[in-house]
Amino acid sequence: MKKALAILMIFALVASVAVAEISIGAWGRGLFVPVYSTGADGDTATATNKASWGGNPRIGFTISGGSDNVGFQVDLKADSGKTLDIGDQSKIWVKPVDMLKISLGRVYVDELRGNAAFGSFNWDRDYGDADYGEDFTFTRVMTAPNDRAYDNAQGVVFEVTPVEGVFFAVAFRDVNGEATDNTRFVANPDYDPTDPDSEEFLDAGRTTASLFGNIQIAAGYTIDGIGQIRAQVLRQTIEYKWNSVSAGDIVATGENKKNNDQVEVAFKLTMIENLMVDVGFRMWTDDKVNKSKQVSVYGNYKMDAMTFHLSSRVATELTNHKGKKELGIYAGAGVDYDLGDGIGLGGDIRFENGTMAGSSKDARIKFFAGATKGFSNGLIGAGVEFVNQADTGYSVPVRFEYWF
Repeated sequence: MKKALAILMIFALVASVAVAEISIGAWGRGLFVPVYSTGADGDTATATNKASWGGNPRIGFTISGGSDNVGFQVDLKADSGKTLDIGDQSKIWVKPVDMLKISLGRVYVDELRGNAAFGSFNWDRDYGDADYGEDFTFTRVMTAPNDRAYDNAQGVVFEVTPVEGVFFAVAFRDVNGEATDNTRFVANPDYDPTDPDSEEFLDAGRTTASLFGNIQIAAGYTIDGIGQIRAQVLRQTIEYKWNSVSAGDIVATGENKKNNDQVEVAFKLTMIENLMVDVGFRMWTDDKVNKSKQVSVYGNYKMDAMTFHLSSRVATELTNHKGKKELGIYAGAGVDYDLGDGIGLGGDIRFENGTMAGSSKDARIKFFAGATKGFSNGLIGAGVEFVNQADTGYSVPVRFEYWF
């Protein structure tokens, strides 16, 4: 009898999952680096386990579910090996009508995003490309504020697709004010002054008026057979004044007195077979804070078993090592070669003049070469990376990656 009940319960669970369209997916990447060094005098060669972007290897998976009108997604990660944490997204979404999707929680939308991720960006970024991969030509729509594009926050995103090829998005970012100063705090009734971990004030969220000082508005239009044009503004507050009303309630006196908004336009050309070219322009509205303007270009071309990559950025009004303003210049080129049977070779070279490399008098050059063996749900690979500026550093990463 117990076996029959257990079998019935399993059937019931499977049936409910099938009806609700629940799915589980997974992606993760880790590097074992047996030896790396900055090359500086006195530096000792060291070993580590890490992710491409630093920290521990990513051990992640996603649980999602949805019907025609309602759904959810939770990205989870067990990187520390001790606890289970929320990853990039944790959201509820609803489609009240076909043309409108509303997502609540930690949300990313990549419909318009302009990436340039190739070569060393997918390996050890500390010794390769760490700055010119994702959001290179056009920033993703997100609930995170600008300076935390890779550390999401709570918000709401509205996606509108009125006709084929047209896409609009409005994101109210960082609604709880967890990542910026324009938030409201209230006294913690459980505050214990003898406990160093006890918080005297609790984050009560962003003031309503300040929502519009951190809003993101984006639009894109895909021209059939030609490409996609995009434009957006990411508002960001840079000044907020405070007034202590009472010992138990601290409230901002001014609402978004000043903003330094990020404005972007981009065009992605796809009309030529096997060729993609994406060009983006980026600037900020308050030139007292940031006068810089950026032009970024990424392209790739596929030819038989080879894929060629090229990326470049020019940024004006950057401070050089002498404290003067000049152009910052970056350029990168790479190639991937598929040998068949899951074996691939890849390499790239990157150049930054001293100004782009961080107000240095020395230019920075990076080189990467590596090989991978792919399987149906992952790969393993090994590579070598060099970076030369004042010193010559190196890294020898062994890459593990899975996807399901």
